[in-house]
Amino acid sequence: MSGEPPIHVLFLASWYPNRKEPTLGIFIRRHAQAVATIHKVTVLHAIADAELKEGEFRLERKVEGNLHEFIVSYGRSQGKFQLLRSWKNWRLIRKHYLFGLSKVIEWDGKPDLIHVHVPWPIGKIGRLISRMLKIPFGVTEHWTGYQPEDGRYTGALLKRVTRKTIRKAAFVAPVSEQLHKAMEAKGLKGNYTVIPNVVDTDMFIPGKKGHDKIRLIHVSSLDDAQKDVSGLLRAFQLAHREVPELELVIVGSGNDESALKRLSNELGLTFRGVDFKGKLQGEALVQELQQADALILNSRFENQPVVMLEALSCGLPVIAPAVGGIPEVIDDSRGILFQRDADQAVKKAMLLFCIRKDEFASQDLRAFALASFSKNAVARKLDELYRKTLAAC
Repeated sequence: MSGEPPIHVLFLASWYPNRKEPTLGIFIRRHAQAVATIHKVTVLHAIADAELKEGEFRLERKVEGNLHEFIVSYGRSQGKFQLLRSWKNWRLIRKHYLFGLSKVIEWDGKPDLIHVHVPWPIGKIGRLISRMLKIPFGVTEHWTGYQPEDGRYTGALLKRVTRKTIRKAAFVAPVSEQLHKAMEAKGLKGNYTVIPNVVDTDMFIPGKKGHDKIRLIHVSSLDDAQKDVSGLLRAFQLAHREVPELELVIVGSGNDESALKRLSNELGLTFRGVDFKGKLQGEALVQELQQADALILNSRFENQPVVMLEALSCGLPVIAPAVGGIPEVIDDSRGILFQRDADQAVKKAMLLFCIRKDEFASQDLRAFALASFSKNAVARKLDELYRKTLAAC
């Protein structure tokens, strides 16, 4: 973008979409797609596959323009002794990343820079490859484990790998300022630059609504421990009594889906204001967002939920708790924030939206999303970061 020659960036991802889990780490792929609008991006991801025996592996390569993806699937160790099995599985993941790297270099050439996405567990591999190739590496973090309400930042090995990776990285790019602060609160000192998640603003566009209801949409993994969909259902029942034209569409699936459907039935809400749509992706998800009046979240903790950015790109305001990185994006002009610890806060937020729903300008919400979270916007920020990193070497 600056007239300088393009860079070859190697993405190493702890999570990445694959044949078995096509949405795993989809936000990392969107970062890769954004960077690929400017630079050559090679993604290398190794993942254990239960269908493969120990010693078996599969390499899949996909090329879309400047984006080259290498997915190495391999069989895990099935040994009886946990300590030995863990050691063998570490050796296996290391072996298959190094095998994948040899193919990357053979077919795509040596990269100029490594971009590690989510340092646990892949941070150690990133440091190893950085030393082998004598090129710098940086880190982007998406994980909620540092949040006090999450509590998964535990264990000596996880902490050691993460701490060393963050300390040695040329840059550390969490997706929100609040995540940056949460990481520093854990003692993770590094060279921080906040760079947000990416939205496909060509796909997530405003549409025309075909109803006269006040339709709220919730999109998540339905993990009730984090997303508190049960609390949302109970609050919706109370709000619906006061505003019968309120509707709630729930999109997603997961381990808690059946329990949440049972709760909806017990509350008398299923097909009486609440509609579960299941897991939707791509155009099907876009169509549901386009038919909604607002996105609603009730999470106990978050970093920067991508669905919030997708809703804004579709011109939807957002009703959400003031947790994690949400307040960095949503203000009074883009939705309604509420305090989770306040009495009946989410119910009151829904009712307030019913009063204010005509105040939110769809074109302004989309313009904000384009300027902040589009591929071009994020690619410009990463291009500047990459060039600054390489210039310092």
